[in-house]
Amino acid sequence: MRYTKNPAMLEAMLPVKKELKRLKTVTIVLPKSFGLKDHDAFNFEKLFNIFQWDLKDCPVKIDITKCTSSDYQALSLIVLYAWHLKDNGCVVEIIFDHHATSGVSLMWKRLGAPGTFPVLLEPNQQFKGDSYKPLFALRKGNNNKDFKDIISAIENYTDGFDISYTETLRYILSELLYNTQEHGGSYSSNLDIPIPSLVQMCWYQNKDVIQFIIADLGIGIRKHIEQTYPCQESDEMAIKLAIQPEKSGTFAVTDPYNAKNNAGMGLYLSSNIIRKLKGEMYLVSGDGLLHISPRDITSKTLSNSWKGTIAFLAIKLEGNDKNDLQSILQELRKNAEDERNKQKLIKSDEQFIVNMNNFFGDFAEIKEDAIKFRDKYLLPAIEDDKK
Repeated sequence: MRYTKNPAMLEAMLPVKKELKRLKTVTIVLPKSFGLKDHDAFNFEKLFNIFQWDLKDCPVKIDITKCTSSDYQALSLIVLYAWHLKDNGCVVEIIFDHHATSGVSLMWKRLGAPGTFPVLLEPNQQFKGDSYKPLFALRKGNNNKDFKDIISAIENYTDGFDISYTETLRYILSELLYNTQEHGGSYSSNLDIPIPSLVQMCWYQNKDVIQFIIADLGIGIRKHIEQTYPCQESDEMAIKLAIQPEKSGTFAVTDPYNAKNNAGMGLYLSSNIIRKLKGEMYLVSGDGLLHISPRDITSKTLSNSWKGTIAFLAIKLEGNDKNDLQSILQELRKNAEDERNKQKLIKSDEQFIVNMNNFFGDFAEIKEDAIKFRDKYLLPAIEDDKK
C-alpha cells in the first residue's frame, strides 16, 4: 500500500512539532549581575556558573535581557560559549534588545557581538564594534593577519594613554597571543572549520585601568604541558608549572628528554613583567586558576570550569614606574639562567651518567666486562636512588 503526504495533516502537526521543539529547547538566562568582579573581587567561579558544556544537538537560547550589570570581558566569553554550542550541533539564538540605548544589550552591540556567527563562519571577517571596546577573533593561519591586526590595534589603543610601557605591554600580549595560537586553536569537526580564540581590551577611564582578556576553547594548559611533562596532578598544578622558565614551550609528542630544546619562556616572562608593572594577571584553564599580583602568586581549583584557557590582565595606568622593556627582560633572563644552573646542579647530583662507547668501545662483546661495570657502578647508583 502506498501512502501519500496529506498537506492538511502536515499543517495540523505543525503546532505539535513546535511544542516538541519548545520543550527540547534549553534557555540560559544571564543573571542580573554577570561580570568578572563580584563585590570588587574577581570571581571566575561565579562567572562560570552558567556554562553548560555538555549540551548537544538541541536548540539553545541565551537570554541577556534580564542582566543589568556586566563587563565587556565577561560578555566576550558568551561569544566563545555560543561557538562551542554551535560546534556541539546546537541551534543557538542570543536574545538581546536590538534597539537598546543603554544597559547590557547596548554593551553587546558595542562589542560587535551580533556578528558572533558570521565571524565564526567567515575566515576573513572581524567583529564590527566600538573601536574603544574592540573584540577580535584570532585565527591560526591566514598569513597571521589577525595577529598583526590585533597588535596594530593595541598600539593605536594605547597611543594616547601617555604611558611609557606601551612597548612592554605589546610584548606581553604578543607572548600570550602566540600561546593561544599554539594550544588554543580548536577544530570543529561538526562545522569543519577552526574555532578562533578571542581577544578583548577595554580602558576603564574612571578607574584608569586597562584590561585585556585572551580566551580560547583549546586543549588547555594541562594537556599541552603533559606532552612533555606527563601525569600532572591537576589543572592547578599544570598552570603553576607552566609559568616556570623553560616549561611551557612549543611541544611535540616526543621523547620527554627533548623538552630542554623548547624555549618555554613566554608565560614566565609575561607573568613577571606584569608584576613589575604592578598589574594583576589571572590564568584559568579547566578548573585551575592562578592569580599573579605584585605581592604574591596564589592558585586554587575551581568548582566550575572553563573549557580551554583564559588569560586576563588588569593594569593600573596611573603611578606606574617607567620601566624599560630591555632592562626588565635582561633581569628576568638572568634570573631564569640562575634557576636553570641551580636545577642542573640538583639534577647532576641525582643522576649517574655513563657513555657506553667511551667505556667499552665500538664492539662490546665481552660480557664479563659489562657485568663487572654493572656491579661496580650501576647497581650502587640505583641503590642510591639515582636515575
